Amino acid sequence: MRFWINNFIFSAYNNVVEEITITQNGFDGLYMSYLYGKVRERFSFLPSECDLNKQGEVTELAFKTESAYCPYVRKFAEENIADVIAVGYKYAYFDKRLPLPMLTKMQRRLLLTALVAADYKEDRAYVARRIRGFEKYCLDGVFHFRLQDLKKRWDGIVEYIPTDMGEASMEGFIEFLAEDGEGKIFLKDGKVYDEKYRLQSKSLLTGVESAIGEILLGGAEQVYCFGKTDDDTRAFLRKYYGDKAVFC
Repeated sequence: MRFWINNFIFSAYNNVVEEITITQNGFDGLYMSYLYGKVRERFSFLPSECDLNKQGEVTELAFKTESAYCPYVRKFAEENIADVIAVGYKYAYFDKRLPLPMLTKMQRRLLLTALVAADYKEDRAYVARRIRGFEKYCLDGVFHFRLQDLKKRWDGIVEYIPTDMGEASMEGFIEFLAEDGEGKIFLKDGKVYDEKYRLQSKSLLTGVESAIGEILLGGAEQVYCFGKTDDDTRAFLRKYYGDKAVFC
């Protein structure tokens, strides 16, 4: 898919063009489509070309634009790659290793999302440092060969969680996470925004986009709610945030 913006003619003959490439082995519509959507939407105003293609067993996202713009595109791409790994890969890592048979499907999803959220900022910063300034980004290569220390920390968490963890322990952990939050987020008509009023969609990387998932991943101390709030989200906020959830 290609797009052309503001009547610019994208031509290598007239401008110095640079390409930023992100690849993943096999086709994972979740992660690569997430990155494609983020980069394409953020830089739609540029004279640029953005493609998502599968070549054999490799899925490739290629973004081409004038070299002057590339440092900004690259920084933004790295931030979102860090999210893919710190949220998506981490959730999948726990999902495969923590069966948690004593919890319902919803309770298990809440706990796994909370485990991802607990160290999200630290994990994201670590990934961002390890991928800074690459010419090309291979998600699987980065994860398997450059993030060994991160995977060891995740293994430590897996070993710490008891197989028979029950509802009370799960609720206690989420209560702790809510009490340990910082800053504020905004919930309006089911959509979650950070302190700078930027729409959040990281929960999509766990496989299910939801307001509750975004609230957990947001790691905020207070949640301000505007407009209509669905019953499940309202109940979640009442239970775990109490008076730190403000309904306007």
